Amino acid sequence: MHESADTWTKLWTGAWLAALPERLREPAAWAILFGVAAVVTLACYAPWADARGEAYLHASFTRTLAALAATRGLDSAISLAQSSEVSFSFGPGGSIGIGQALDPINDLVEQYGSLLLTSTTALGVQRLGLEISRALGWWLLLPAAAALAAAAAVDGPRRRSVLGWGRRLFGIALFARLAIPTAACLDEAVAARFLEANYQKAAAAVASTTEKLETVEAEETQKPWYERFNPVDFVGERAQRLYEAVGGVGESIVNLAIYFTISTIVLPLGTLWLLARVGGAILRGPQISG
Repeated sequence: MHESADTWTKLWTGAWLAALPERLREPAAWAILFGVAAVVTLACYAPWADARGEAYLHASFTRTLAALAATRGLDSAISLAQSSEVSFSFGPGGSIGIGQALDPINDLVEQYGSLLLTSTTALGVQRLGLEISRALGWWLLLPAAAALAAAAAVDGPRRRSVLGWGRRLFGIALFARLAIPTAACLDEAVAARFLEANYQKAAAAVASTTEKLETVEAEETQKPWYERFNPVDFVGERAQRLYEAVGGVGESIVNLAIYFTISTIVLPLGTLWLLARVGGAILRGPQISG
């Protein structure tokens, strides 16, 4: 254990750079080690993470837009059913509405649509962050490089302080460059493992409900007038079919809301927080005595 600590100390203090003047050894050692880490991460890992993260964010954005379109379709079908009324005269005139019981489902669908707009915005922000970090690339390392260069020009406690700032700036640069694509890769794995099955089931239920509502409307409008002569029987039969069509779609909408909330908002924020904590712990590492 003691030998390992000595090796670590020699590595960071630049004892292995005997060809350089003593005051330049430690800053040069930090620059070389940080340079190797930057090459490995930015030249080898970053392109893979960018491609996979961008593919996941694009797929999530497309899925959210498709869910929003499906929600609009379901909302239109429910609204059409709610607005359908049968008017008849029996003494004083009366109007029988058969879609009022669909109000709770309609309200739930509208709230779900608002959530999807929020999810779309969150995904748009993530995609923008990915593009910005990729465009900046190696330029993010300039502040850390400047700090290491400044460390070569000072001595004593000030050098230790400047080297500490170089380490922090290097960590910030790597986080800014790699956090979003790495988080997207992790989010993809978690979503596929724990959320995908429930999403597929709920999405199919919403699509099926929309088709059933549209079928009921189409069939009822095609019936001849004499089958609708008794409005009470007509309304009762039609209402029963509408209620059977909506069935358990409310639960499916709730499950979809949970899926999009977790996959587009909660999970990315949680993953970024975890990466920040892990990255900070790694960069702090063992303290090198001066």
